Amino acid sequence: MSGALPGAGPACWDLCWYLALNQARLPEPKEAAISRFRAALEHHGIGTGSWWQQQLDLCMIGIMAAFGWEKALGDAGELSWWEARIADAAARQHIPIPR
Repeated sequence: MSGALPGAGPACWDLCWYLALNQARLPEPKEAAISRFRAALEHHGIGTGSWWQQQLDLCMIGIMAAFGWEKALGDAGELSWWEARIADAAARQHIPIPR
């Protein structure tokens, strides 16, 4: 069997993967996609209040650990968006960022 198969993992990882790899094809701003994803989870009965921000922050940081090189070689505006997001996420999660 070949191809991508879903597995157990944080929901926000899939969201961050989508945001990182589909920048040119997104039909809406990233913030709107994030809000729509969370609203869809809530609509399907998945409460997000207790875990959402921490999971989103950690997944954002993790996805940039995996794909930051691609952002560094690409569009400056895209890199800037991710840099700001990661800085905010790290601050909220009390993770120091080396300068």
